Amino acid sequence: MSQRVPRLAGQRMAVWRISAAAALLGLGQNGFLVALPMLVAQSGLALEQWAGLLLLGSMLFVVGSPFWGRFSDRHGSRPVVLQALGGYIISFTLVASALAAAIAGWLQGMTLIAVVAVARIIYGLTVAGMVPGCQRWAVALEPENHRARALAAISAGLSSGRLLGPLVASASLTLSLYAPFVIMVIAGVLAMVLVLGVADPHHDMQQQETPGAWSGRRFNPRLWPYIGLALAISVALSLMQLGLPDALQHRLAITPDQASHLMGIMLSLGALGSLLVQVLAVRRRRLPWSWLVAGGILAATAGTLLLTLGGTAAWLALGTVMTSIGIALAVPGYNSRAGQLQGQGTGSGLMGMMHTLGYGLATAIVALSPATTLLPLALLACGCAALLGWPIALDARRAGE
Repeated sequence: MSQRVPRLAGQRMAVWRISAAAALLGLGQNGFLVALPMLVAQSGLALEQWAGLLLLGSMLFVVGSPFWGRFSDRHGSRPVVLQALGGYIISFTLVASALAAAIAGWLQGMTLIAVVAVARIIYGLTVAGMVPGCQRWAVALEPENHRARALAAISAGLSSGRLLGPLVASASLTLSLYAPFVIMVIAGVLAMVLVLGVADPHHDMQQQETPGAWSGRRFNPRLWPYIGLALAISVALSLMQLGLPDALQHRLAITPDQASHLMGIMLSLGALGSLLVQVLAVRRRRLPWSWLVAGGILAATAGTLLLTLGGTAAWLALGTVMTSIGIALAVPGYNSRAGQLQGQGTGSGLMGMMHTLGYGLATAIVALSPATTLLPLALLACGCAALLGWPIALDARRAGE
């Protein structure tokens, strides 16, 4: 890898400024989901139509993440993150404007769908660069042996956004249907101001990577186990989230409303656990990437086992927290190794693409499988991740970890 510039006093704060920009992704995703019931009730569009529009933007990450990851390796991270923030602002401005026009009676039916679809396409093609760009930028600002710590800061930002998104959306929906999206636009502008002054070592300091440091044009076959791990982890996470409502309702004999409320509490606990692990364990303890991957797989497998077998709210909550913590450990671990093997931007882009494919695969599984099988299938996905531990362990030994 390239030699890193000495770490300046302000670089630690710079990493957290980049992390704050990454938080917008979690804020927007979860805020949109919380607003869905109100959108269905007041916009005139059905839930299936809104779900399709959300999926449209998300699936474009499959194309956008690898592209922007390679772009950041070649041209620096700042332009990638700034265009992602610009796309974020434009997208949510369009959504907020379309909803305001719909409430006023100016937009209806297919016209409203078309405007929101354009907004989601802009979102998917631009915001896909947010995570790989932020991850590569944070890594460039940290010393070489602190790669996982830099990635954990970005993961902590995403977790913070996912925690704040539902709270911000719920509170602002009391003002108007489009208020959450106006807040997201304002947050995007503030994030752009935050990152404008952050140095981009690749561009500002004109550092060059060594020829073997990244292979933007050639795929490194040693990445295959990590690609499989990213897919398995994202499938497990999605199936856990989609399978929890049915498990809570039937195992605890509670109403759908009670199950929804309890699930919100459990997912919030899981997100809080993830955030604490990313900040306190990964950032401060500076664990090797191989330890993070191994600990993450173990915790996620134990968590999904508890979710599969648990019959009380306490066991199900513990399973949710353990699974979330496991994923919070594993993601910066395998992202760190992917960056070492392929270049941080390209590696992060590939991992992001696999995460998106994993969410899509989980959605297909939900459509084809009974709800009672979703949590056991999440355990199976973690089992597949555990099987990948063998080639990953061999790679870690080869790397001297």
